[in-house]
Amino acid sequence: MRILFLSNVYPNPVQPLKGTFNRSMVAALARQHQLQVISPVSWIDALRARLQSGARLTQPHEEFVKGVHADYPLFYYPPKVLRHRFGDFLWKSIQRSVTQTLKKFQPEAVLSYWAHPDGDVALRIARMCCVPAISMVGGSDVLLLARSGKRRTAIMNVLQQSDAVISVSQHISDSLKLDGISPEKLHVVYRGLDRQLFSPGDKQEARQQLKLPGKQTLFVAVGRLVDVKGHEQLLAACRVLSQQGHNFQCHILGDGPLRKQLQQQINGFDLQNCVHLSGSQSQAELVSWYRAADCVVHPSYSEGIPNVLFEAMSCGTRFVASNVGGIPEIADADYDLLVPPRDCNALAQAMASHMQQLHSDNGTRVFMPTSWEESARLITKVIEQASAHLRPAVSQKTLAALQPMLENASAERGQA
Repeated sequence: MRILFLSNVYPNPVQPLKGTFNRSMVAALARQHQLQVISPVSWIDALRARLQSGARLTQPHEEFVKGVHADYPLFYYPPKVLRHRFGDFLWKSIQRSVTQTLKKFQPEAVLSYWAHPDGDVALRIARMCCVPAISMVGGSDVLLLARSGKRRTAIMNVLQQSDAVISVSQHISDSLKLDGISPEKLHVVYRGLDRQLFSPGDKQEARQQLKLPGKQTLFVAVGRLVDVKGHEQLLAACRVLSQQGHNFQCHILGDGPLRKQLQQQINGFDLQNCVHLSGSQSQAELVSWYRAADCVVHPSYSEGIPNVLFEAMSCGTRFVASNVGGIPEIADADYDLLVPPRDCNALAQAMASHMQQLHSDNGTRVFMPTSWEESARLITKVIEQASAHLRPAVSQKTLAALQPMLENASAERGQA
């Protein structure tokens, strides 16, 4: 099958660590199908990268997945305003790239990640090609952005018109049902994982590799430095632990617009000796961090199911996380603790519980993440079902379009 994948959440030359889970998904799908990627890059991100490091979108485009060509057209839009019109802005920004792609690659399905504006444009392309549009939603795109206003209307329109909607958790799927999305088009497919890469290992060896203390309690948080990830609450919880006299280190892995603000908060709380912003890490580097950690902390305010927690549990590491989204679907009471979002005291108490080993491991987890191959197989099944349902509708439209021509031909034969 020929599949066109469209999403801004994908590695690009100026943000090579962005959307690594989508890169893994594309790689798994590419082992079964022919894929082409269009990944729009915000003009703001491209400009920032060029000013900070000289990085730019280069030609020829990088292949972050071997054998899968990707185009990175710039996405021009007015910052922070007219968000409900971002589908129009994105379409105008990348229309030329789409046209060039379709001259060489005729997709049999268009798969997108992120409901709006990505799903909006993917839907337009699919309708042009008379192929199914499959929208993948990951969490905040429908759990936060689709709650009110004109943006909600735009997002709901995309999902209602899509031929299938894939959610990464049952919680998201249930929420969309309440929003009026037909249950028949909703499918839950958990993200996969490279189980060979993310696997248990020796904690002390990992700490030596990372040059970390051998005995000190180590917390690790992984995620973009943006508001929804709850890093401010994590710093407040670390302050509570520090004031209580606990001896620990907390490393926050990731980058983003809040980096300067979070560093100021660390300095203001006098946590420089125990909390560190350690920057973005490759997947191979993350494995060492997970193995070295006593606990992964994920205080997000909104989630589908974060890959971070899949990766941690696959490496044998427990977690403390907010009780939001699909996280309760994968948490195990014998290993993990869930806390209310935005409650730094509850977060601190749960972290202290791990430090004091107040709960023990009791055998095998009740949930373990699947492989990317299995996830790709399930996505393929959804695409095939959507294609089967679309064919009769397309045939009817084609017949309707041909009907006037057939009638004219019949009339001409009668006259003859």
